[in-house]
Parts: sequence; structure tokens; C-alpha cells
Amino acid sequence: MTARPSLRPRPTKAQTVRAEAIWVAPTAVLHAETIAPSLSEREWVLPGDGGEPRAHAFLILSRGGILRGSEVETELPSPFLLWLPSHGGKTVRIDAGARGYMLSVDDDFLTRTVSSAPEGSLLRPVLNRLILLPSQRLQERADEIAHSFRALAREVRSPDRVSMAILGAHLTVIGLHIWRLAQGDSPAEAGLRGTGHHVLQQFRQLVELRYREHWSVGRYAATLGVTEDRLHAVCVRNAGHPPRALVCDRVIQDACMRLQQMDVPIEQIAFGLGFKDPGYFNRFFKKHVGIPPGVYRRRVKAQRAGSTGSYAAWP
Repeated sequence: MTARPSLRPRPTKAQTVRAEAIWVAPTAVLHAETIAPSLSEREWVLPGDGGEPRAHAFLILSRGGILRGSEVETELPSPFLLWLPSHGGKTVRIDAGARGYMLSVDDDFLTRTVSSAPEGSLLRPVLNRLILLPSQRLQERADEIAHSFRALAREVRSPDRVSMAILGAHLTVIGLHIWRLAQGDSPAEAGLRGTGHHVLQQFRQLVELRYREHWSVGRYAATLGVTEDRLHAVCVRNAGHPPRALVCDRVIQDACMRLQQMDVPIEQIAFGLGFKDPGYFNRFFKKHVGIPPGVYRRRVKAQRAGSTGSYAAWP
């Protein structure tokens, strides 16, 4: 008997790549760990511009450490909370016997988390600069902040389907504590403002707020206070794509997520993304993903039906 061909649709290359961009394991966007007392010093060398952009935070409750920049070395008596944005390379050395927590968060995840928070306009300027909160600032807040660090470390050790939401919630809480305790500070790294990476980060944050409104590149540039040519050069140099492509990619990410998670007509998804014409949305989606949105939705459902339940299939 001749075997019947499988009726299960095969994902195209474009669709497979897009699915990988959506289904991300929690450990890919955030790492958190407990720093237990050790007999020797420990050191973290954090890159500046270039490489994978990640922000870092250290909450040290006992002993202390040293923060080393290109020319300046700062002692860090405990307890202290140190927030380091992704731009500007630093080295953090923690004393032997120190106890506390450390986290590292992907810039894109941080931007999405901050932009979706009601207090995002408060958090963005603070988390874009180096913050050092010494013992006199922390006082009674250290235990509350440590609770969120512990929750993050626990969540990345045992992730599940709601881990991304929990990570975002505790990251927001830490950011709000930093904002509250850092009021009145001046930027510790003022010289980093205006760098290419900083402009790109500001652009990504603005895209998070406005991509459903289909702004022109010129409007993004004017809002950021730079020329279109400057914005184009920054995006190509630091992200590998022009600004319009980055905006379109964000729209497609949201479209794919809605198609995966919302059982509503495609026309409703199109309207929710700011498209006035569902037909244009279909053409836009097919241009960037390689298949129409209806086909994409059916293939995702088929993939889920045959999923093995591995971490790679988690949102």
C-alpha cells in the first residue's frame, strides 16, 4: 500500500525564523543569581557598546566591592545597589565573603517591560544611566528589593509558561525602587548621553510606544531630536537594519503573537495593530513573513499540536 502524504503543512523558512523570534525561553532575556559568600573575590567584566546589549544590577548586602571604569575606581561599601545600563563598559569586583544578588537583562526585554508599565515615563530616564544607591539610601528598602531579586533567580531556575510575565513584574518593581531612591541624583555617566547606542535605545523605546500608530521615520527622528540621516546611520551601525525595518519587525512580532494567542478574526487583529485596511495588513504580513496571516496561524496551531513541550516552544 502506498503511504499517504502528510497533510501537516511544512513551515517555510521565513515562518520558522519568525516563530523562533517569538517563542523565547525566559533564560534568554534575563539571568539572575544569588551571590553566596565565597573565600575569594569575584569579578564581572561588563562590555560597553558592541556585543549583546544587556543591563546589569548588583544588590550586595554584606562586605562590599569596587566599581572600575576606564579611569575611575569607586569603592562600594555594603549594603549597596548598583544599576549599570548597557552602554559604557565597567568592571565590578565583589569582596570575598560578600552576599547578595546579581541580574543581567537583555536590552530589548528591558525596553518592552518598561514601555508597557504605566510608570514607563518615570523609569526610562533613570534606567538609562548608572545608579549607585549606598547604604544610607537603601535603609529599610533592602529587604523589599532583595525579595524581587530572589524571585527573579527562582523563576529563571524553574521557568514555565507564565515566567515572562513574572520576570517583567519583578523587574518593574526593582526599577521603581531605583527610581524612588535615586531622586535628586545627577547622571553619573553624563558623557555617555548621545552615543549611538543610547540613540538606538531611545528609538526602540519610542517604537514600543508608537509602532501601532505607523509614524514616519521623520517623525521618530524629530521626536528624538536627531536628523533622519543620523537615525538611519545609528540603526544600521548598531542594529544592522534601517529604522523602518526595525519598526516593521516590531509590528510583525506583535502580529505573530496575536495570531498565536488570540482566537479572533484576522481583520480584528489588523485593526488592533493600526491597519485601516485588512487587505493591506495581509499583504504587509506576507511580504515580511513569507506567508499570509491565516496560513501562519494554521501552521502555528499544527506545530503546537505536535509540540514536545520543550523550553524552545515557550513564549
